[in-house]
Amino acid sequence: MMNRNSLWMAISGVTGFLFFLVANLSELFVGLNLLAGSLQLCLNIFVFTVWLKAFRELKGLKKFVAFWGVCVPVVMASYTLYKVFLPTLQQYMRS
Repeated sequence: MMNRNSLWMAISGVTGFLFFLVANLSELFVGLNLLAGSLQLCLNIFVFTVWLKAFRELKGLKKFVAFWGVCVPVVMASYTLYKVFLPTLQQYMRS
């Protein structure tokens, strides 16, 4: 049986990663990556708080895994800002 922290960590991790993939790898529809990027940034706040709460409560190897779960959303959000939002902002500044 999965404890509550593990369940929320799994749910938040999977959804955060899926939105990261859509935001950074989708070129199918114009604006889809901006929408997914915005949702991903909001979702990263949720992922960060869930994993930070787990990091504070866990011990041993699980705490080590939770530490990386706290760091990864920050890296993913930074990459999305750099790859999705900055080019769009530069495009609007030129026109």
